[in-house]
Amino acid sequence: MTEFKDRLSWDTAQGQILDEDRRYLMMRADVLMGLFRRLDDPTRTQALDALGQAVMEQGGLSAKAYWDAIHHDPQALLNSIADISAQLGWGSWDIQPGGTGGLQVQVKNSPFAWGFGEHDQPLCRPIVGMLTAVGKLIYDQHVQVQEIHCCAQGRPAHCLFTVMPKTNE
Repeated sequence: MTEFKDRLSWDTAQGQILDEDRRYLMMRADVLMGLFRRLDDPTRTQALDALGQAVMEQGGLSAKAYWDAIHHDPQALLNSIADISAQLGWGSWDIQPGGTGGLQVQVKNSPFAWGFGEHDQPLCRPIVGMLTAVGKLIYDQHVQVQEIHCCAQGRPAHCLFTVMPKTNE
């Protein structure tokens, strides 16, 4: 598969950046997250959750396209998502098997935490959304994704996520 950044078409005449029919936007992280910083707490939480859900839906369509292109190979998808995330400026992702059958994802240099600044709660809902979409593909079932620690909360200097298949109750 071609490197993500090499697949992008920078159509300046139309003012767009495309990967096939998927349109991307280049924006400063501090501008995006500055919007959330200006909201009161209940509204901020709702807005961050909505952003995570939008990433799960729309980013999930991109992940599905990659999934189909690599013939449903879980490790290839995880490698691709980690590579593309870095190329999009979403930080450096290290995805490892978790101790209980799921995944543990460490993200260094999250643009969402960096763009917001210090905060007492996790802020990386877009990453949660993307990991939810990817987890559903590789496990072929719904997953629970949790941001265990956000670097906006202080040390350590990375964000930590878990991805676990949901058990049928």
